[in-house]
Amino acid sequence: MSDRIRMSLFLSVVAVVTVLALLQGLATEGTRRVLLLPVAALGVASLVMWMIGVRSKARRSS
Repeated sequence: MSDRIRMSLFLSVVAVVTVLALLQGLATEGTRRVLLLPVAALGVASLVMWMIGVRSKARRSS
C-alpha cells in the first residue's frame, strides 16, 4: 500500500470520527459532551494542520 493511499485512508477516518464526535457532542449533555467536543476539536485541528502542510508543500514544489 502506497503512502498516498495510507494518508488518504487515515484522513478519511479522522474526518468521519471528527464529524461523528461533533454531532454526538452537540446532541448530548453532561460528561459525555465534555469528552466528545475536545475529541472533535482535535480532529478539526489535525485536518487544518494537514491542509496547511499540503499547501506549504505545494508552494515549495512550484
